Amino acid sequence: MLNRRSFNALIGAAGASLLCPAVSFAQNKAVVRLGNAAGIIDPQLAFMTVGQNPKVGTYAKEGVEMDVINMSGAGQTLQAVASGNAETSAVSPVAFLNAYAKNQRLDVVFPYCWLREPHWGVGVKPDSPVKTLSDLKGRKIGIRNQGDTGYFGARAMLQELKIDPDSDVEWVSISEGGPAGDAIYRGRVDAMAFWDASFARIELAGFPLRYLPNTDGMKQLFGNSYGVQKSSLGKNRDTMVRFFRAMAKSTVYAYANLPNAILLHWEIYPESKPKGRSDEEAMKEALFILKSRADKWMPKPWQKDQRFGAQSAEQWQAQVAFAGLQGEVKDVSGISTNDLLDEINAFDKDAVIAEAMALKI
Repeated sequence: MLNRRSFNALIGAAGASLLCPAVSFAQNKAVVRLGNAAGIIDPQLAFMTVGQNPKVGTYAKEGVEMDVINMSGAGQTLQAVASGNAETSAVSPVAFLNAYAKNQRLDVVFPYCWLREPHWGVGVKPDSPVKTLSDLKGRKIGIRNQGDTGYFGARAMLQELKIDPDSDVEWVSISEGGPAGDAIYRGRVDAMAFWDASFARIELAGFPLRYLPNTDGMKQLFGNSYGVQKSSLGKNRDTMVRFFRAMAKSTVYAYANLPNAILLHWEIYPESKPKGRSDEEAMKEALFILKSRADKWMPKPWQKDQRFGAQSAEQWQAQVAFAGLQGEVKDVSGISTNDLLDEINAFDKDAVIAEAMALKI
């Protein structure tokens, strides 16, 4: 796994739907609407929100503005992009492929992978008799909802283990945070399927968890990618290049200095700072959440393409196999594109790191 020590070395290397309206402009900046499946703009999004802060200003310098729109899961964000109600959104590949299998005219293409390894999994109480995913057959699994990344990821892993996710387990919506932790500790469910930052919030609410080993199929996968409407990408290409370049800069900045990233995030989203806690307590909690995710932002040493945003057809084919959709999705060539990546990565990464380390807040 990439760590801070290896960071500098890595950085030095370098479905018919409605037509999308033209990207709108405000104050001479192209406004890019971004659907947020998590539903809350908390510090787990610091990899992109840091660039919104005027002290960093990566989006403004690229002539774009990001408008984050909270949504209730990957299903809703996918629909928003395909219908033109958002210019982009992060969408779980498993969630996308399940929809794509039913409608291969779905007007979405993925030009930027922001999460280079899977971020979801399954957790249980520390003293649970459940030791592996195979032990979940016949048990109840808690989820946020059936449009959520954790749900789709858990389904795919069960299918890999020849466990029918529709008949061999029972899915129970348990919300998130404290209510989710209470559900597993009171025995309403035997396990829960969420993503890393959501698990961190459950533990912070006072419910320690033990995590089940993920399946072997996870090793071939990436975690999450940003989708855009395929039919409008040509028209909006320059805007999307500048937008994702700003996001890549913001990611480098945030990873280089996580405490600063949290403070910068809170300055522009003060409502996301925990109430009733001291600054030290709030920072400790935010760092706990962010550290569960931050390494996944970065290219992995075993990945051939070290450019920010990279993804391959081979990885998408592995996602198809992982989701058990080989018979339904046979051609992945039009699902993603790396055509924007050279331009997205055309910035001085060392300069961004130096800026992040120099800023005093």
